[in-house]
Order: sequence, then structure tokens, then C-alpha cells
Amino acid sequence: MKLSGILAGTALVLGSQLSFAAAGPLDLSSGSAGFSSTPLTGGFTDLFTFTLPLPGTISGSVTSVVSGLQDVDFVGIFLTGPSGVFNFTQLLADPFETWALAPISVAAGSYTLAVIGSNSPAGASYGGNLAVTLVPEPEPYTMLLAGMAVIGLLARRRAITI
Repeated sequence: MKLSGILAGTALVLGSQLSFAAAGPLDLSSGSAGFSSTPLTGGFTDLFTFTLPLPGTISGSVTSVVSGLQDVDFVGIFLTGPSGVFNFTQLLADPFETWALAPISVAAGSYTLAVIGSNSPAGASYGGNLAVTLVPEPEPYTMLLAGMAVIGLLARRRAITI
């Protein structure tokens, strides 16, 4: 937890010197959402937001798209929300950087995905994907079982009195 706090603090300090772009909300209602950006030359922080109506499991990946002199270098990729701060892990380095978030359990609520890095003057891009599997809350199942129990008791009671 201390390391996450340090990384988040570092991201905020770096972010204060970089350009911020609110990349927009993501719609995960279908179970996944793709996103992409061609950041401005120099340092950048792109923010993607989304809300989960139920707790679930989320995973994701981000990959740079380069050609020739184009180069995106990621400093860090973080998912923050009610469940805490989660760091993406770098799987491949330049020229095609690939970062991934292993499946994690998260609570319902609002989340922000921060992609922090720098872009070359030639203007490279990156793309990514988030996938979520929502877990229904136990209350509907509890109500269903309780209703079935009541119907069973009434049926049994009628069978005894007849």
C-alpha cells in the first residue's frame, strides 16, 4: 500500500508539470471498452473515467502504436477508485510498449484510468482495452430464495389441512 501511495504521489507531481487531457468517459455496459489517444508532443496525462454499478472483476491492457520516429513512452498507468490504486505492469518495452492489469476484484463506484507518459514530436498513438465482469449483489438471490421458501411453506400447509 505504501508503494501505491508513493507511485500515486509521483504521478500527481509529474502530472502537475504535464499537459492533462480529459480523454472522456468509458462505457463498460457491454463488458468491455476500447480507448485510444494521440497525445500532444511532450509530457501528457490522459484521464478516462467510468462507473461500475456493481462489484466485479476488471482487467486491461495498453499498447503504444508507433511508426518511424514516433514514440510514446509511458511513465505509469494507474486505475484509481473506491477499491484503491492499481498499477498496470509493463510487459514489453520500446518500440511497442505493452502494459497490462491482471484481473482484480473491485467494488462498485467511479473509477479513473490515468495514462501518463511522453510523446515524440512525430506524434505516436496508443490504444487500450478494459474488460469487466460484474458480480450481482446477493440481495436479489436472497429475496428469490425467501419467496420460494414462503411458497413452499404455504403449499405444505395447504396439503396438511386438506
